[in-house]
Amino acid sequence: MRADMSIQSDLTIGGGLEMAQKSDIKELNIVIAGVGGQGNILASEIFAAAAVKAGYKVRVGETFGAAQRGGPVASYVRIGGDVYGPIVDPGSVSLIVGFEPMEALRNAFRFLAPGGIVIMNTRPMIPLSVSMGKDRYPTIEEIKDSIMKLGAKRVIAFDATKKAEELGYVITMNIVMLGALAGSGILPFSPDVVRDIVKERFSGSIQELNLKAFEVGFDAARAGLTA
Repeated sequence: MRADMSIQSDLTIGGGLEMAQKSDIKELNIVIAGVGGQGNILASEIFAAAAVKAGYKVRVGETFGAAQRGGPVASYVRIGGDVYGPIVDPGSVSLIVGFEPMEALRNAFRFLAPGGIVIMNTRPMIPLSVSMGKDRYPTIEEIKDSIMKLGAKRVIAFDATKKAEELGYVITMNIVMLGALAGSGILPFSPDVVRDIVKERFSGSIQELNLKAFEVGFDAARAGLTA
């Protein structure tokens, strides 16, 4: 039996200082999904902080599978004047960022709005049941086809893990995917705001590495949009 835990939070600017919030977006829902240990919570925190810095009202929620490492983890980032709770409704998500292929499909099946976009890391985390030969993991093409049949406008799929490996630090995969999110073309604010938060979050050589990872993901998403 799977047990899930949910948490939620509201983000404010300047430690609670009241600032005018932009109201040109009524509701924009984004899901960042993966498995425990992939760093999607950090990516969602950086992205949500960027939306706040850009002047938007933001609500954030997370759900964790029973296993903290290796279990499903999904972050919900909701932006807009009509957003009051942190949990997204089925069929209401405009962009799903999947750090793992099956988690991209799982969340698309549940949350993707008609005409939504899915950005997917194609490197799978093979479950034990598949390794033991009890189950079959679908091919990437099968996963992409299934997502398109759900009504997606586009699936941008690339091996973000490989790109992080090429940078020398596989743990930057989450920032590669964050860059892809920023390059999706769906955000109501400049990708530069997300870059700024990456700069603020890291320092020194780690900052330089993460900015490179961000740019790699950004370029991959832009290439996927024009393919």
